[in-house]
Amino acid sequence: MSVARVWAFIERLVLAALVGLFAVMVLACTAQVVWRYLFNDPLVWSEELARYVFIWISYLSAWVAWKSRSHIALDAVTYLNSPAMNAWTNRIVEVLVVGYCLYTLLASFQIVGITHSQPSAVLELPMSVVYSGYSAMALLITGDIIVGWLSGARPEVAPQTLATEV
Repeated sequence: MSVARVWAFIERLVLAALVGLFAVMVLACTAQVVWRYLFNDPLVWSEELARYVFIWISYLSAWVAWKSRSHIALDAVTYLNSPAMNAWTNRIVEVLVVGYCLYTLLASFQIVGITHSQPSAVLELPMSVVYSGYSAMALLITGDIIVGWLSGARPEVAPQTLATEV
């Protein structure tokens, strides 16, 4: 089994987890509204659960934005109108992003380790579960870039054209 196939499986798993997390967040928020307004008895755990799930959704969505090369800052260098220059700048961006992700990943491991014995206020989850969302994102982005390098299938940032039609 090739690295690209294993990575494609991991991507599908993470995307499915992202959908599941979104469903959990919607259900927790809906339950909070129903219990608060219909039963006049707010749930104490739903707000914290929704917040922590939203944090994970945000980090995993950052990976999805990177994967599709739709991050807000990625197309800034594609307006050079030079395919060769665009290819070089894309590689430079990838190297910088991998370096940043690996550096911050090491720091996030320290934070996760420190907060493992700290429970959350209501759910009493180890806070390391919440903070490990960043680690997951950094690993996914790094993995996406490295698998692209190994397989030769690297998505390019397509130059955007400004809409001039009315």
